[in-house]
Amino acid sequence: MIRQFLLPLLVLGFLPTACGETVEYRIVSGGPNKITLEADKTGVMRGKKHNFEFPKFDGKLLFDAAAPQNSRVDLKIDSAAVICNDTWLKDSDRKKVVDYTLTDMLAVKQYPEMRFVSSKITPKGDNKFTVEGTLTIRGNGRPVVLEAALAQSAVTIDGNAILKITSFGLKPPSAGFGLAGTKDDMRAQFHVEAKR
Repeated sequence: MIRQFLLPLLVLGFLPTACGETVEYRIVSGGPNKITLEADKTGVMRGKKHNFEFPKFDGKLLFDAAAPQNSRVDLKIDSAAVICNDTWLKDSDRKKVVDYTLTDMLAVKQYPEMRFVSSKITPKGDNKFTVEGTLTIRGNGRPVVLEAALAQSAVTIDGNAILKITSFGLKPPSAGFGLAGTKDDMRAQFHVEAKR
């Protein structure tokens, strides 16, 4: 289960819209917007972590202020644009990590994007929502349940999620006959603004 994937997702409830009107908001990369993944290392590399950034993404949020449960999110992330920001690796080793990620983990030639599409948004009260949908990585779509909370100042998606590598049919990477590896859980972090 993935939680807090899109934290102030439905902040739009604080914006003026006509009763029952569905308003479309665009989600675009650039500026302060950021989507990152962290993966903890194991074995002799324990205590280290890979820091990946996905700087190219876009999508839309269809928001119905009168009936938030009818709102929908569709977010596409460009897998091939991944950057490794590890400061503990040499440039040549960072390049190897990125090459492995692009080729073996994400298979970007066959699957150039990751995608989240919501199917149901349920108000829980106190400006909180449960967002159900499908997250697709490398062609493997998995149902996920996300917890979302409202922010009161801006149209912003801010949050965290835990993704299990194995739940998408992938094996956590390892090297040196298992002396160094990667944990199954990866932490995703988001800061995304949606605009009309």
